[in-house]
Amino acid sequence: MFVYPEFRFSQLGHQFPKHIQMNKGSEFRQGLSIAFRLGTELTVAVMIGAVMGYALDRYINSKPWFLATGVILGGAAGCLNVYRVSKEITVEKDKDQNNGI
Repeated sequence: MFVYPEFRFSQLGHQFPKHIQMNKGSEFRQGLSIAFRLGTELTVAVMIGAVMGYALDRYINSKPWFLATGVILGGAAGCLNVYRVSKEITVEKDKDQNNGI
């Protein structure tokens, strides 16, 4: 999908869709930042587990058991981090909605 710049929409006589605009407070931008944060949380946890497992494998010379275990434990830790962050975001969003009523 190709997104036209805002001036192109105005040249065509149309208004730029609000859900695509990247203003500071836009929901689209907030959604992207949350998605990138959760993706980074998961990726970093798996990478740290893999690096630790690889280091243990090299030290003990037991390839690939600690690497596999590290990836699995890193994935589990990443999923737990993603769950915690998403729960925190949901609670904050609920508080904002309840204060607005």
